[in-house]
Amino acid sequence: MTTVRRLQLQRTAPSKDERGVALVWMALFMFILLVFAGFAVDLTNWYLNAERVQRAADAGAHAGVVFLPADLTSATTKARAETAKNGYTTGGSGASGSTITVTQEPNPNRLRVKVSTDVPNFFLGLIGLRSTRVSQESVAEYVAPVPMGSPQNKLGNDPEGTDPGTQLWVNATGPSTGKQQGERYGSKLCNSSPREFGCSGSSSTEYATDGYLYAVDVSSVVSGQPLTFQIFDGIYVNTGSTCDRTSDSKTIMPTLASLGSTSFNNLVARYPDAATRFGAPSATAGAAAFCPGDAAYAGSNPVGNMTTTFIVRAPDSTEWSDTDNPVVSTASCAPVTMGTLNPSSATSIYNQLMGASSGVINPNDGVLTFAETFHRFATVCTIPSGSVQTGRYILQVRTNVTAAAPTVYSPSVATEGANHFSIRVGFGTSGLAAVDGSNVTVSARGRLPIFANASGANTQFFVARVLPYDAGRTLRINLFDMGESSQAGTLRILGPTEYTGTISGCTITRDDNAVLNTTPSLCRLNNVLASGGYNGRLLTIDVPIPANYTCSSSSPTGCWMRIQASYPVGATVNDATTWSASILGNPVRLVE
Repeated sequence: MTTVRRLQLQRTAPSKDERGVALVWMALFMFILLVFAGFAVDLTNWYLNAERVQRAADAGAHAGVVFLPADLTSATTKARAETAKNGYTTGGSGASGSTITVTQEPNPNRLRVKVSTDVPNFFLGLIGLRSTRVSQESVAEYVAPVPMGSPQNKLGNDPEGTDPGTQLWVNATGPSTGKQQGERYGSKLCNSSPREFGCSGSSSTEYATDGYLYAVDVSSVVSGQPLTFQIFDGIYVNTGSTCDRTSDSKTIMPTLASLGSTSFNNLVARYPDAATRFGAPSATAGAAAFCPGDAAYAGSNPVGNMTTTFIVRAPDSTEWSDTDNPVVSTASCAPVTMGTLNPSSATSIYNQLMGASSGVINPNDGVLTFAETFHRFATVCTIPSGSVQTGRYILQVRTNVTAAAPTVYSPSVATEGANHFSIRVGFGTSGLAAVDGSNVTVSARGRLPIFANASGANTQFFVARVLPYDAGRTLRINLFDMGESSQAGTLRILGPTEYTGTISGCTITRDDNAVLNTTPSLCRLNNVLASGGYNGRLLTIDVPIPANYTCSSSSPTGCWMRIQASYPVGATVNDATTWSASILGNPVRLVE
């Protein structure tokens, strides 16, 4: 008989020690969970505040970079003001006790803003970690308007002083001048066939009511010296584009002797250099240098009645906008409107030069006479010593305002004609011809209307300043209405004088998609002639800036790209053209 035994398991109650260990482990586990939960909350808080700090740094870099490369002080002030708007300032407590660091990068167009702040901890504070330092950085770059036309304190020819060698004049036209005469932004009227670029019917779609803006950069103040703004031949006088208007024997003197010996002697007695300064280039040696060639174009019997207004604006804190700079309006510097003269027998140039009032030259009487503004530099603004600021003054040139309201656009102004002049700015008290421009540069802000009337030449213009940090980018040059010459010429893009490489690979196109005669390996355009299809047309030249591009950015004349305009010897050049230049890319962007 088999006996089956049943195994019985006897349950025993846990001891008090075992129950205590379980509670300890449970408490420890809950503590760890609590720590991780607290860490997760604090970690989320760090990320949230890091995003806020990053936004503040981005805003500060964006706001401050537009003052570079020249004004780090203003860039720093603006960057810190913007971070403060976002809740982060240097000093104080909490977020207001942050540290804001603003520095300029090796690329002078870039600004780095670093924001550091202490973020209070919640749960980690219970174990002694009361705060965590959070830092974020942002780097912004400003692709500023490209300086154009001049690396010096003058823009345009200087027949009275040291000529910059550009063989060009600055151009301004009355708003009713036909756009096909070469003024892209200052002419309202489209009247050629086919229509010029940028036209809708007979109206220009590119007309700029603010006129043209020229940057006058003052790098340092000369103690005890005023800053003087001067204009050569600011008055509009219809002389013909090569000073050859001879419909009246006393209008422009083709040969000064034709005035008669008595009149000639009287003129020379008052102006010893009259034969050179006022004579026609075709008859008087050296007179071409003094001939801006103001002209009228309306109809077969041109009149021309435009006036030109020069307005000086002081430096301000909004580097990205020039038209909001405060207008200087003092006893020695206020908006100046130059008059007009359409010579006739009764109002001939000779009569004006010999007039009892119009022929007076007295720079200290506060009155600009005909003799002081015709083929001569005249002061339009003097900033007294002690009032001169470093930074960027703006010279605004307008032809669409009245003398009574020189800062207000007047759509009723319908004048016609082209006024050609030069700009010169510098320090000094020794007279018009003795200004010191070593601390001053004058350049166009992204667009420049010019006029060239020198006979056939191999001329090199300073077209745009391109810094080494733009290597690898693209410089875009636009030229409107090229090639007014009796013979076809060539156009070539050259690097700065100190750059030993060759600028090549340019893409050259015209707005009408015409097939152009180009040599890409030399960045050259051949057979340029207005009658060959360039009249009123827009030329676009995309210049790839070489990856190994270098230049001397510390030199006043360094880093200036040039245009070489070559015409055959003996060619008659009579070319008004509007340039514009820019580095392709967003004007302000974050790069880090």
